[in-house]
Amino acid sequence: MELTTEFLFQIGAVIASLAGAWALVKNQVSNLYKLQRELKNSIDELYIRTDTNDNSVAVLKNQVTVMKDILSPDNLAAEHRRRGYNDRAVEQLQFQIDKLNSMHNGKHPPVSPKP
Repeated sequence: MELTTEFLFQIGAVIASLAGAWALVKNQVSNLYKLQRELKNSIDELYIRTDTNDNSVAVLKNQVTVMKDILSPDNLAAEHRRRGYNDRAVEQLQFQIDKLNSMHNGKHPPVSPKP
């Protein structure tokens, strides 16, 4: 096989095109790697936001459940019965206090010291 200038020129051209292709591929891989890191960071941020939103929704569901239990018709009826009982008990106690006050008439007999 003869090493002519034309053959050496062709080998040089092939080596130059391979070097250019290698540089292009290396650049593209680098760009794709940067893009992949950016996408990963974005996805991580979305996961964090989703987790935060899920936690907020869970807290709100819990609060709604508590409010639902407090405002249920059965609980409201029981609460009104308790309040009615307490109001009636206060009225009876006030009546008894008024009766005791009227019996006492607000006057004390003199208290003498014991000999």
